[in-house]
Amino acid sequence: MQISKETIDILKNFASINSNILIRKGKVLSTISTAKNIYARAEVAEDFPEEVAVYDLNSLLALLTLMENQTVEFGEKSLTMSKDNGKFEYFYSAPNVIVAAPAKEIEIDSHYEFKLTAEDVNMIMKAAAITGAPTITISSKGENVTLTIGDKKNDTANTYKKIIGKSEHSFDCHMAVENFKIVPDAYNVTISKKKAFQFKHATKPLGYFIAMEPDSVV
Repeated sequence: MQISKETIDILKNFASINSNILIRKGKVLSTISTAKNIYARAEVAEDFPEEVAVYDLNSLLALLTLMENQTVEFGEKSLTMSKDNGKFEYFYSAPNVIVAAPAKEIEIDSHYEFKLTAEDVNMIMKAAAITGAPTITISSKGENVTLTIGDKKNDTANTYKKIIGKSEHSFDCHMAVENFKIVPDAYNVTISKKKAFQFKHATKPLGYFIAMEPDSVV
């Protein structure tokens, strides 16, 4: 088979969450951070025929992107990447040495939902980089819902704010900027009473669950 650019891009994003990955048989890719506070799941075009445990995903990605239009074959213990009589062989890791995402999809309740456009997501990433802010906050006092990029421990820190909706609920939900590792695009976002954010891609079968900071109030 050939691995599509879209799947390569998803794997690159997953590598930023965890350098380990367990690719199970089928069309679903998933990963979880070593701290278990970020979970990501995507359905892809490829149908993987073997379970593949990868300890260093970045090294595998380097091989997968080394040659264009190469053929990838999955064996029981290794995969091969070949083109024009040249071939790389990449051996799988032992499954017990990697941090693998759970096979079952995560489900959460919905306390409040809102939408982020691709421009919103890009602005969050730019604002966090420019201000050096450590925290993304979604808050409401029972009226406007405000997204804030800032430092909740420093009232005089540089911040970015935007009203993103209205809610009759009161909540104050915080996420570490370092955990905001989603593919930049448009998402439907759910705030859960389980102190987690769910980011569901607006058009693609791609989603993330990101844990809130412990001092969040939902």
